Amino acid sequence: MLYIRRVFFIVSRQMKNVTLPGKFYLKTMKKAGSKIWMIAFIILVFAASTIFIYNIFFQKARFTGKQRSVAVLPFLNQSGDTSKEYFNDGMTDEIISQLSKISRLKVIARTSVMGYKNKKINVKQVAEQLHVYAVLQGIVRKSGNRVNIHATLTDINTGRVIWEEDYERELDDIFVIQNEVSHLIADKLNAELSANENENIAQRPTRNLEAYDQFLQGKYYWNKGTESSLRKAIIFFNQAIKLDAGYSKAYSGLADCYSALGYSSYDLPADAFLKAEAAALKALQLDSSLAEPHTSLGYIKFYYYWDWAGAEKDFLKAIQLNPSYVLAYDSYCYFLTAMERLPEARTAIEKAVQLDPLSSKIITDLGFYFYYNHNYDQAITSLKSSLEINPKNGLTHIWLARCYQAKKMYREAVEENKITMVINKNWPVALAAIGYVYGIMGQTENSRQILDTMYALSGKRYVTPYGLALVYAGSGDIENTFKNLDKAYSDRANWLVWLKLDPRWTIISGDRRYDALIRKIGLPVISREISKN
Repeated sequence: MLYIRRVFFIVSRQMKNVTLPGKFYLKTMKKAGSKIWMIAFIILVFAASTIFIYNIFFQKARFTGKQRSVAVLPFLNQSGDTSKEYFNDGMTDEIISQLSKISRLKVIARTSVMGYKNKKINVKQVAEQLHVYAVLQGIVRKSGNRVNIHATLTDINTGRVIWEEDYERELDDIFVIQNEVSHLIADKLNAELSANENENIAQRPTRNLEAYDQFLQGKYYWNKGTESSLRKAIIFFNQAIKLDAGYSKAYSGLADCYSALGYSSYDLPADAFLKAEAAALKALQLDSSLAEPHTSLGYIKFYYYWDWAGAEKDFLKAIQLNPSYVLAYDSYCYFLTAMERLPEARTAIEKAVQLDPLSSKIITDLGFYFYYNHNYDQAITSLKSSLEINPKNGLTHIWLARCYQAKKMYREAVEENKITMVINKNWPVALAAIGYVYGIMGQTENSRQILDTMYALSGKRYVTPYGLALVYAGSGDIENTFKNLDKAYSDRANWLVWLKLDPRWTIISGDRRYDALIRKIGLPVISREISKN
């Protein structure tokens, strides 16, 4: 505007200097006036156009969001080779992982963004669903030992691309690209990095590209979360370690896999959790900045060692190292719930939901929190929301069944457990869940058949005695209930941390052996009533 005013000022000054006599002067002035205004108009249009073009094409775009938050959408595969999907997913994972180390950024977790894979999307709608102010999109073309990556970062408020770059490099430079992208996004979102964050992001996880490829395949199968995929992931992580014995993230991946196998009672707790512990400790020995193995250690100390103080220390350390690591908040919620620190547990799970709003697992665990808070209606609402995202999540159906049985809706509980048994065939945890419901319904024959199935299965694989105890408890067989609970204690079955809060154990809660077991596990003795809010 200052430029335009100056133009008018100069034109006016020049016209005042023009002197012509008589009528000719007046006539000439009219003509000159028309020309002057025409010239002024042309200058005005030119100036406005110049400013517009400058703003659109030359002015540096700036981030205008109210919060430094970003979602990294799944990188598109344009290599023409669908067998390399794991590489593209891995690129997405690794950039999310790098950005998550920046404390001033809110970064949406992988699970939520992967729901948009291979879908036609509206960036603004995605941002609204994920509650972020910036979205990163990318296209990957991988051919032999060369990789081409095109990345764009969009400011949702303005709809403008605030950063765009093409990288065409040798595959050896993949970590350099990830490092550059992470720094540029942080810069564009005005998220200043600390010295430690700079150092952590700059670290190259391995110099062996074949090991990196094996690691990415391990992550690909780990993210599927089934028993068979976890065992496949272990093979790939071990291959990565064989190729590079100093690959800390591969050890961390192993720890995650073994922890998951232990939690789901797929393996004997000592086998699963002790292997997870060894892998996590090795990962931290190689790289103490990793949040993931600290989370695994917290998980192991909580579920296997029943070391409450040690578990909390590791969970908090993981959150400090990576403020956007959703599984740290999720696992910390488990711990806080078992410790009956329910307001803190709710804060932790709500933080996890903020970081991973479209994750079936996280929303299931929100339902898990409400279940142990004895708020069954709210738990059912959360669990049904989770099933809308992933109807094949067996654990969600189990928790929904438990809510129904707590409300004495036994028929619905049986149906949900049957769905789990279809999804996870011969899973002892699912068998125990339905066997318990049959028992409290008085369907003794059905309950007995479940026990027979579980005992037959125990000759082929690990069957947690905690599950056997549960089926006996449902049918009112107190002696066999305690016999198996004692065996579960010897096994250090992870489900025992819920012995005090789980309403299914009400039948034995007045027995002195129950109180003795609570003391042996070391669960906190808190007399306050559980909130129903």
